Amino acid sequence: MFHEFWVKYLFQPLYNLLIYLYWNDFSYFNLGIAVIYLTIILRVILLPLSIISERSKAFYDDLSRKIKEIYTDFANDPVKAKNEVRKLLRKNQIRPWAKVIVLGVQLLVLIVLYQVFLGGIGGVDKYHLLYPFVTEPEFINVNFLIFDISKHSVILSGLVGVVLFLEIAVSQASRSEFLTRRDVLYRFFFPLFVFALLVILPAVKALFILTSILFSIIIILARNLFGALYRQISKK
Repeated sequence: MFHEFWVKYLFQPLYNLLIYLYWNDFSYFNLGIAVIYLTIILRVILLPLSIISERSKAFYDDLSRKIKEIYTDFANDPVKAKNEVRKLLRKNQIRPWAKVIVLGVQLLVLIVLYQVFLGGIGGVDKYHLLYPFVTEPEFINVNFLIFDISKHSVILSGLVGVVLFLEIAVSQASRSEFLTRRDVLYRFFFPLFVFALLVILPAVKALFILTSILFSIIIILARNLFGALYRQISKK
């Protein structure tokens, strides 16, 4: 039952969308470009949740500052500090469900992409899953720039690691005075972990993640820009 649900409602729709995006002039019959289009479409669909997630992130950063201030103010009274923190947490209860959904959808897409490339993207054993309105491709071009995205790529994986490190570093820079040792370790070791994982997988995964990270960075920059404009207008 689970297999049938997975194929019919998860794998088949995304597989058809990918082939449809590939087998059209606007992707220049390049699977790498089709994957970029697919990533952007999914992130646009998830945009409301991404915005909520970014708001939640800012909320938690502010909450973290307040907690640290409480522990500083009540440094000589740890019991009082813990009580104040409990009050603050009860007053500001939210759940990061939006971020969980966004990450969950992207994880599902990564798994589907792995299955799509398993045994070859152009395998005829998958073409029977194409919808009637999706034309069966005559060939599959897996070359994107200098990369064969059906094979692993140290360069693309490394690029993902670097961009991920920069994204985390910029995010942490706004609260540098409150960073813990765990935050610093996360900044370095998480990108390294992602690189080590991607380097053994087909480069299509790295391309998908890289596009998704860049999309997130654009959202953050747009949010900061509109926030700055709003503050300027409010002052006038």
